[in-house]
Amino acid sequence: VDNTTGFLPELVIKENRTTPEYGGGLCQVSTTLFRSVMNAGLKVTERQNHSYRVSYYEPTVGLDATIYLPKPDFKFINDTNAHILIQGRVVGNKVIFELWGTSDGRISSISTPQILSTTPAGEPIYADTDTLPKGEQKQIEKAHDGAVTIAYYTVTRGGDVINKQTFKSIYKAWPARYLVGTNENLPPTNP
Repeated sequence: VDNTTGFLPELVIKENRTTPEYGGGLCQVSTTLFRSVMNAGLKVTERQNHSYRVSYYEPTVGLDATIYLPKPDFKFINDTNAHILIQGRVVGNKVIFELWGTSDGRISSISTPQILSTTPAGEPIYADTDTLPKGEQKQIEKAHDGAVTIAYYTVTRGGDVINKQTFKSIYKAWPARYLVGTNENLPPTNP
């Protein structure tokens, strides 16, 4: 994936850093599809939460799904006896998925995720750089508290449980990071 395919660099979490990369931002698609699949009562076979809590998926903590080639991936199966149609679209800045199929009477429920524990983000990290004027600071990572959450997903049909899954998410504490300028030859950006 590169700029010749129409993609733009967007943020990805990679090697304990958040950096722009072509094709980044696809987790909005996988998270939205994950939540739609649960609403439809389908069985989730592979799902991984993000390394740290991503604020735009909240206030619901613990129901996100990250993807990155080759892993992690998001997978589910159609365990109904009929075909399903998945329609996705973008409206403004929203991603919408609709799953269409023949009802077999299943009903899904998703518990409100419980936060089992939290970990403070910790003290900010400062790194020297010669790309900024001496003494100038630039924030390159926002702080995110760590957390452990759990959510229960149950699918019933005719009063019988046909699928029960537990989604446990473990998010790292993520301190803020700043670059601190050391270059005496660069003029201040804001004199």
